[in-house]
Amino acid sequence: MARHEVDILHVADDHRELVEAVGELAATGVGWVNVEPAVDDEDRNEPPGMFTWFSARGPRVPIGTFVPGSSREAASVGLSHGAGRGAGERLVEAGVVVPGDWVARQDHPKRGLVWEMHPASVDAAAVVRHLLEGTVVLAAVPTAGGWVATIHRPR
Repeated sequence: MARHEVDILHVADDHRELVEAVGELAATGVGWVNVEPAVDDEDRNEPPGMFTWFSARGPRVPIGTFVPGSSREAASVGLSHGAGRGAGERLVEAGVVVPGDWVARQDHPKRGLVWEMHPASVDAAAVVRHLLEGTVVLAAVPTAGGWVATIHRPR
């Protein structure tokens, strides 16, 4: 099992450090990034009970993920969310539109949205913009401003 170094990055108005990290991962083809919008701790808690396992919705606090891909696999951007059906349309209505070379691979109310692109054509700024804007639009709880990103790199 590969071990990873994890860097935690608090993102506010200046996204340059996150864009650089996504660009680095895209260039090396290893690791991944997770992004969550900042929310109050009391809003983070999922409702208790076993019925949430059988719910048709994902997490109330969305998680955005970028995986850089390789020569054998496409790069991907995903949004795990609790917004339910029609999440893709909600993003478009809010002006969060993917670049033309991204291909939609999944739009599931519980497992989320996934787009793929050729690993050599990853636009780090577009990836970051989509992860940040998408997690806020699809949040089922109020966001507090800013995001927390975890950057996973092999040791």
